[in-house]
Amino acid sequence: MRVGVYFDDVTPEKGGASSILKTIEQELKKVQEKYEIVICFNGGMKFPYKSIRENLTYINVDRIRYKSIPKMFVRNAGNSIRNAGLRFFYHSPRIYRESYLDYLAEKEGINIFWFTYPADVDLTTPFIYTIWDIGHRVMPAFPETTKPMYRWNGHEAQCARMLAKATFILTGNETGKREILENYSVMESKIRIVPFPITFFCYGDEEKPKFDLPEKYFFYPAQFWPHKNHICIVKAIHNLRKEKGIDAHVIFTGSDKGNKGYIEKMANELGVSDLVHFTGFVSYEEMKYIYTHALATIFASLMGPNNIPPIEAVYLKCPLIISDIPGHKEQMGDGVTFFDGYDYVDLASKMALFCCDDNRKEEAVDKQEGLRNSLIEYDYSSGIVEILDEFEKMEMTWK
Repeated sequence: MRVGVYFDDVTPEKGGASSILKTIEQELKKVQEKYEIVICFNGGMKFPYKSIRENLTYINVDRIRYKSIPKMFVRNAGNSIRNAGLRFFYHSPRIYRESYLDYLAEKEGINIFWFTYPADVDLTTPFIYTIWDIGHRVMPAFPETTKPMYRWNGHEAQCARMLAKATFILTGNETGKREILENYSVMESKIRIVPFPITFFCYGDEEKPKFDLPEKYFFYPAQFWPHKNHICIVKAIHNLRKEKGIDAHVIFTGSDKGNKGYIEKMANELGVSDLVHFTGFVSYEEMKYIYTHALATIFASLMGPNNIPPIEAVYLKCPLIISDIPGHKEQMGDGVTFFDGYDYVDLASKMALFCCDDNRKEEAVDKQEGLRNSLIEYDYSSGIVEILDEFEKMEMTWK
């Protein structure tokens, strides 16, 4: 059976989405032992249609997609016009098939697609659909899920269509499954739970960053979306300095998604700008170094149902202080330190423990050891193979 595994156009600057997709790419080498994998990606016109790397076949689907549009339109149109045109041709029906992805399936003998990210497509070929979160439903007040209005409408239409049509729906934990069932008319029997694996760079080398790190610091790797809740950490640092005379440094990595200016402004107003370090993009090797030398990782996100950095922190033996949303509690269990994501005083009290007790880090790492062992023992690829096994039985009825 041939499986088309569809990746987005991914770069490291895209944060957690990038690292998990690169990790999945590595896991596919194990799946390849049973099923033939074809990795599909959006490579524009700078990559060839087909190439082979490390015994995996890569197909640049844009080489097919762009053929649907007049050459002059693709070459000369601005990005916004071109993308609008692509969307039109992307979804326009064709004789005997709904989209170019069906044509690709016919051309390459692909039996099923697996969308490793929440793609928005039309096709008749069976597919597995990955849902990382439905934040627009769970937290519609946040601007990144609602403003401009077409963003909410677009997410809603996409989820409703793709979830209904998917052969299987893949999510990370029971909380994610429950959120899907509570918000959409979806058959429970279609949902499969496959938690995130350990990110690939955790196994690699580490490299000291080119910028200066404080002697002691907390770490928060997250892009600057409002729901990532950097403001709670800034206020907690202010509280520690004002109420307890503690100077707690924090490293913020990640790209700006519209909220960084607000965080910088509040750090200045609260008088803690000297404690907040905005590093921007860092390499995976530098990321690992920052984890392993931090007092603790603070993961303040208010949106789940599960996330990738908490896994990285635990595996790299960095104490984890994490918001107590239901998905995080399910994902992490009892071995980590939880705090109320809306209560900066609660967070400050948890941070103070690591600032004032030199043994606290070692004790926290020891407490996380059971969780770390379970992460090491977990086999992501076997969960994917089980889903493909189910589909293979199903497909035998029409072969």
